[in-house]
Amino acid sequence: MNPVTVRGLRIGEGIPKICVPIVEKTSKEIIEMAKKIVDAPADLVEWRADWFEDVFDYEKTIDVLKELREVLGDVPLLFTFRTMREGGEKEIDAMTYMEMNQRIVDTGYADLVDVEVLSYESVAKEIIDYAAETAKAD
Repeated sequence: MNPVTVRGLRIGEGIPKICVPIVEKTSKEIIEMAKKIVDAPADLVEWRADWFEDVFDYEKTIDVLKELREVLGDVPLLFTFRTMREGGEKEIDAMTYMEMNQRIVDTGYADLVDVEVLSYESVAKEIIDYAAETAKAD
């Protein structure tokens, strides 16, 4: 595996990194948890957006993501929507899954996006290609 550097954190070499998930349901709870995590020795934060009660309202989801980015500062942020098939909290169809992840990529607030290749292989490839093209455009 080739090491990857995200906001100064080198992933793929050295000691294991500590990733702390946020699994709260409301925007207020999510932000409060992020504030607690910043004071902890976490290397990166994963927002499990499938737990968020308003995740399918993209405006609200992006607002929370923006606020997370502000609270976390230089701590890398991983966006994850885990499908029920993979042990997540909400069901989602393939097209909605793709649209959601592409919108998250467009914001630039998440440093990493977790994509389920096993659940949505062809959609995952489209999301990955989209993210790669978006990165090239920047």
